[in-house]
Amino acid sequence: MTRRAQDASGSDAAVPAAEDEREVRRRCRRALGVTTLGLMLVLVNTTSLNLALPALSASFQVPAATADWFLVAFMLSNTASILVFSRISDMLGRRTIYLAGLVCFTTISLLCAFAPNATALIVLRALQGIAAATTVTNTTAILTDVFPSDRLVRGLSLNITAASIAQMIGPALGGLLVTFVGWQALFLVNVPIGILAVALGARLLPKLSRTRGPEERFDVAGAALSSTGLAVLLFGINRIGPWGAADPRVWTAILLGIALLVAFVLVELRISAPLLDFQLVRRPGRGQAYGAAFFNSFCRAGVVVLVGLHQQMVEHRTALEAGFIVMPLALLMMLCAPLSGRLSSRWSARTLSSLGAVLVVLGIVGLAGQLATAGAPLLLMTLWLGLIGGGTGLFTAPNTGSIMAGVSSDRRAVANGIRSMLFNSAQAAGTAVALLILTSWLGSSGVASYAANADDSTVRLGFAVAAGAMGLAALSGLVLSLARGGPWRAR
Repeated sequence: MTRRAQDASGSDAAVPAAEDEREVRRRCRRALGVTTLGLMLVLVNTTSLNLALPALSASFQVPAATADWFLVAFMLSNTASILVFSRISDMLGRRTIYLAGLVCFTTISLLCAFAPNATALIVLRALQGIAAATTVTNTTAILTDVFPSDRLVRGLSLNITAASIAQMIGPALGGLLVTFVGWQALFLVNVPIGILAVALGARLLPKLSRTRGPEERFDVAGAALSSTGLAVLLFGINRIGPWGAADPRVWTAILLGIALLVAFVLVELRISAPLLDFQLVRRPGRGQAYGAAFFNSFCRAGVVVLVGLHQQMVEHRTALEAGFIVMPLALLMMLCAPLSGRLSSRWSARTLSSLGAVLVVLGIVGLAGQLATAGAPLLLMTLWLGLIGGGTGLFTAPNTGSIMAGVSSDRRAVANGIRSMLFNSAQAAGTAVALLILTSWLGSSGVASYAANADDSTVRLGFAVAAGAMGLAALSGLVLSLARGGPWRAR
């Protein structure tokens, strides 16, 4: 491989470019390794907590409606913070914000392990979600900065592979630690990993010069409206279960959240330096890709929570056993994500993502039937979860690559921030909707806590209905993936 340069006399000369190529590869490997470690830290913590709900309910002696907040508080604050940190990162530098967030996440994890009561833990989880937003926001943006455009999908696929490993390790590790040590260990294990991630990031992440936009002004009004609107809306959705759908507080929160988000959109359309650049969404195909990513995340988050609870409440398995049963979803994600990277040179994002979405729909339909059936073979559960995971692995990297393609360097964190906000909003909404349907069903059956054993047909039907709602979300994602248009084969 060579590049052209001019010698001292002004004539062209062929100069070996092997050294440049080695430097590019080295920078890519370092950025991928460091950001992957930070992302895995956040994901392992998030997914391991899913298996700890029964243990936390018993430890703090709280009902299911309160225990939900050990998950929901993190999701709400994380989602509400993503757009804010996206803009701050583009203004101040992605490396700086990324490392500062990891320091805060690690410190708060230590505090969570010593939370004296449920209220303190919920508050700390909300703060932890804010800190995690810096990692979620900047991982893909940093990789887009470092990787050449023709290698970006492959780099993203490797990052997603590692994320899949984290999601596979998380439930198993969570079950293991809860069963043999206690829920406190779920937070203590973050501390040494967080320290390592900060040290490596400070040493290896490149200090790239930033391309400033025409105005480097922070959108305070947009930040306040977006974060408050998202938090209030998701809060209202979550409260339908414990308060009831007819409670005026529920609809006040939902309508207020919607009103704040509408006001946010109106503000963003009128100012010159918006927190959310709608030009990014208007590009043909990108809006559909954003929507498809939302519904894929929505259904997958709900499935993981439902299966973990089903195996403990209905099948009477331990948290450790439930963690291993959920593992095929992440395992197939891990195996299929690199495959999508290799296939991206021949097939378009529309083809690969839509094929993945089809597999997710089929897997959730099969899983719903499995959850409703008493004594169904565990092998079938593994098959359906593997199908969902494999489909997600095929879907994610090409879909993310199509979102990030063509975004200028000064808007990459914002572009990825929109994707991350939708991803996390979907996780929060998917988890809330799944638990809402489930807790409503459990309440009608006289089951008050996730720590209870309940294996009657009514409870099984509740799990199946909740899974069916996740299937409708998966189908919506498939429709949007197909609707993005464009060729089926890569150009």
